[in-house]
Amino acid sequence: MFSHSSEDITTHLLPDILAPNLDVIFVGAAPSHWSAREGHYYAGPTNKFWLLLYQSGFTPRQLLPEEDVQVLKYGIGLTGIYKNISSSANHLLPVPTPELRLQLQEKLLGLNPRILCFNGKDVYHLCIGRICMDWGLQEESPGKPKIFVLHSSSARADGWGNERLALYHELRHLLEQEKQAIPVDLNPSFGVNYS
Repeated sequence: MFSHSSEDITTHLLPDILAPNLDVIFVGAAPSHWSAREGHYYAGPTNKFWLLLYQSGFTPRQLLPEEDVQVLKYGIGLTGIYKNISSSANHLLPVPTPELRLQLQEKLLGLNPRILCFNGKDVYHLCIGRICMDWGLQEESPGKPKIFVLHSSSARADGWGNERLALYHELRHLLEQEKQAIPVDLNPSFGVNYS
């Protein structure tokens, strides 16, 4: 089940935690009901996002959800395609409009991150409009930013525990390679299907 903000359709349940030229922006679908209530990203007690960031070396310690704004000092950003809806499961969310996908693309590309990372194949599908066939680095991302897809950090994906952590390590390794590479011109699109 999903619910709109109690105030109005334009009220964001969670603010973007974004800045220009970040190393990686993690993109979710919509805040969980728990995160919306707490006002922090990945705040559900069974969500593994903060643990996975720490275990894979993105942060020097496991941050608490209440410290979510601190990710910026580690080159990390957080956002979602739905800013005014909370949901207990992504499959319950409405299909994004072409305008919503375009707004997300323009916002993210305007920030010039090294990597855009989608927190689940379903999130990739919501944001891009195509089915994601493989985990990890996506073939359609030859320029900048690179596109990467992880297993969801939700407890619903805990069955993928070792593989999920391995993907976070792979993302970290890709980031280190990108930091050592010669800068690439911004790719004008990351292949969103607007229809």
